[in-house]
Amino acid sequence: MPAKRPCIAFVCLGNSCRSQMAEAWARHLAGDKVEAVSAGLRALGFITSETRQVMNEKGIAMDGQRSKGLGEVDWGRVDVLVNMSGYPGSAINIPCHGRWLDWDIPDPYDEPADSFRRVRDLLEERVRALLAEVAPAAVPRPR
Repeated sequence: MPAKRPCIAFVCLGNSCRSQMAEAWARHLAGDKVEAVSAGLRALGFITSETRQVMNEKGIAMDGQRSKGLGEVDWGRVDVLVNMSGYPGSAINIPCHGRWLDWDIPDPYDEPADSFRRVRDLLEERVRALLAEVAPAAVPRPR
């Protein structure tokens, strides 16, 4: 029986920028070695064009990703929750029993494209480091 793939959930406010980028990085870097999902406290219902643009600049398509709320995630499957909302866990009440990480990642929403690029690059570093812990065999070395 194959081992269960670790499931990582990335959460931010609108699920249109940061958590979507983090999900895309995890999928890109780890492939099928992890399950990556994302959600927003108040999902906007769309991924910003700037988010897609800056990820495309790195050759990462976000096909199949969509903005979704907390209720669309099976929290019982989540092994690691990465909270980028800026709110403490007690304030957002996510029913996750896995490991909880709070990442202080600036929200680029309504900012210039360079802000999105900085967040994208910061998330690449953070996701790469997280994957090295959670699924070490899945992580390619940086180029």
